[in-house]
Amino acid sequence: MPAPAQDLAVVQPAVSDLAAAAMVVLVAAVRYGRHLPEADRFLEVYRSLPSPPPLALASVNLTARKPGKTSVTGNTYLRKVIARHRLAPAVAVAFAGRLDYQHYGWRDRWIIRFIMLLTGGPTDPTTCIEYTFWPAVDDFAARIVELLRRAALP
Repeated sequence: MPAPAQDLAVVQPAVSDLAAAAMVVLVAAVRYGRHLPEADRFLEVYRSLPSPPPLALASVNLTARKPGKTSVTGNTYLRKVIARHRLAPAVAVAFAGRLDYQHYGWRDRWIIRFIMLLTGGPTDPTTCIEYTFWPAVDDFAARIVELLRRAALP
């Protein structure tokens, strides 16, 4: 039976749970050009396993809103996290997520607006745009299911 989803900012899974898993799925957000620290801590533990289970990795970053930026080859953040942690994920994708300036505090809103200005994105502080391409999320989930099915075959 699959383990429930966990917020890594609240609790990191036990090493024994990771080692016993049929597959590990990590969805990691990017903030200010880096994946959140809890994702990096998780990946350090994952890489320390003598025989880590297959990894399905999704990076959520607004760069993925642009064409060609949802794959390992096209998405710098995804490529860098894989290289930094020396990963060989079974599946790796990037999703854009949502841009909601009003959800952020004053400082975050200004920093993100500046980044968007540099990258040609929207800067209106009332902007709320869902960039997630949900069929791609469904494809990611289907690939995970297919990998688990193959692993369960004798």
